[in-house]
Amino acid sequence: MTAVGNRELWCPLASSVHPMRAAIESDSMAWLDGHAVMPEDRRTEFRSGAPAALGSHTYPRGTRAGTQLASDFITWLFAFDDLYCDANRIGSDPVEFSAVIGELIEVLEDPGRANSPELPVARALRDLDGRVAAMGSPVQRRRWADDTEKYLLAKLWEAGRRRAGSLPPLASYVHLRRLGGANVACLMLTDISLGCEVPAEVMCSPPMTELVKAAADLADLDNDLLSFARESGPGEEFPINGVTAAALHGARDTAAAVECVLRFRDSRMRTLLELSARFAQSQDGPAADFSRGVCDWVGGHIDWIMKSGRYSQLPLGSGDWSLPR
Repeated sequence: MTAVGNRELWCPLASSVHPMRAAIESDSMAWLDGHAVMPEDRRTEFRSGAPAALGSHTYPRGTRAGTQLASDFITWLFAFDDLYCDANRIGSDPVEFSAVIGELIEVLEDPGRANSPELPVARALRDLDGRVAAMGSPVQRRRWADDTEKYLLAKLWEAGRRRAGSLPPLASYVHLRRLGGANVACLMLTDISLGCEVPAEVMCSPPMTELVKAAADLADLDNDLLSFARESGPGEEFPINGVTAAALHGARDTAAAVECVLRFRDSRMRTLLELSARFAQSQDGPAADFSRGVCDWVGGHIDWIMKSGRYSQLPLGSGDWSLPR
């Protein structure tokens, strides 16, 4: 269990860490610095949140190269988010932000052609794309690229909602949050990290699709619950957060909004447990391995999120938070 104020995040899943964690984390930071993605004057603060440690927590059974790839992608996501999205002027301006998003989508649609000059985040994404293509099949690369593009477009949606100061109800919000959290894109690296490939007919089946969605929802909503205090603090912009969505659509106060999000995320945990148990009994080796990897990913994410220093607890009994109305 993980505490959220006077409540807990229910997680019966075990967690572990890749045995090469220290080397993987160090190499991810060196890779990001090699592409000059994060300005030098921001690197110390960026490192303090341990972004490069998440990959070792979420892909603990992966090959050394596979987990390194996933770790580098996650580190890139954190850097992009810090530079262009959260608490950033560009991320609050859909017009200006769309130029950045367009350049990154072009990388994934036409990786052989680079713009001149090229944004450091685009150059690093191009490197990631080439490595995904080299380590995975064309189908696996396309899955990852498609979901990364959806992530980028969802960040543009977030910029529009931030500018408008509004969000849809929680049940609708989670669909865009799932894309904007990039967790589906991360999960598409699971079988690549394990050195296998789930057949297309299995990966696209309703049970596997729902398993991936449930895992992504859990990571997104846990992130929302533990980042709301920071995102809604003094001087912060309109928080794109499940707690905000619940508060705008019926919750009487912050505590009720948090309770609503907790109930929703617990229902997604039950879905994950049910579907992963079904795949564990499957005769399809890659599907069973992938399902196990998804559970590793969820358990590792919760373990990391409480250790990273990027998040804080939410005091549910307090009236300190000003809900957007």
